[in-house]
Amino acid sequence: MQRNLLIIAGAAFFVLILIGQSMFIVRQDRQAIVLRFGEYVRTINAPGEDEPGLYFKMPFVESVVIYDRRNLGITLGGQAYVASDQERLIVDAMVRWQIADARRFYQSAFTEQGGADRLEVFTEAAMRRALGAATSNDIISGRRAALMQAIEEDLNRSAATELGVRVVDVRIRQADLPDETRERVYERMRSERQQVAGRIRAEGERDATIIRATAQEQAARLRGEGDAERARIFARAYGRDAEFAAFYRSMRAYDVAIDANTPIVVPPDSDFFRYMQRRRAQ
Repeated sequence: MQRNLLIIAGAAFFVLILIGQSMFIVRQDRQAIVLRFGEYVRTINAPGEDEPGLYFKMPFVESVVIYDRRNLGITLGGQAYVASDQERLIVDAMVRWQIADARRFYQSAFTEQGGADRLEVFTEAAMRRALGAATSNDIISGRRAALMQAIEEDLNRSAATELGVRVVDVRIRQADLPDETRERVYERMRSERQQVAGRIRAEGERDATIIRATAQEQAARLRGEGDAERARIFARAYGRDAEFAAFYRSMRAYDVAIDANTPIVVPPDSDFFRYMQRRRAQ
């Protein structure tokens, strides 16, 4: 009797082990590959698919490797790079990535940590290529967004083929100069900015001079046209009424010759008052 119980218990234990070896669960945020004697068979719940749930495999023959389906991250801190102007920079960067091809990732990296280590090597190489072609000014302040985009594209060309991953984003969080060269480079940057500002001011002054000259030419032309029109009007008026013309010329002469509150001694029979005398005689 006791022997029978032991056999039954052993059989039940074997069945439980068999069931445990035959079933596995793939969560919503995970993906899995099934291997048969170490050879790839299939991928379950890969990015772009929606296949989480309970799955079965051949016990003792097939095995399952689970990978994260979400975006993962690596950080490169305090890495030294040399810009195209031979300035040494200390750069902190972050890369967000995802396992896009679990089969290739397993074959090239095996584990997520192994993939992260290899991707870090790819990232350092891509950053050296991109930052080595840019000046320190561009890296620190000018073209950082364009450089990050170039590094991301470089990684997706190299790492996607080699590792089966997709780089989602690359961020240069900080790029600075070593303490021993920082002040010298900042002084050079200030000098370059001052040169740019001086050039802009010179261009502005040149444009202002051109505008003023153009405005003066237009004003002179308009004054000339106005004077000509006035002369034509006066000529027509003089031709129509000689008496009015004589009166107007005398008034203009009085206005120009005599200031306000200025005493003047002129004989009453002088030519200056000729028109007044004529008016009194009338």
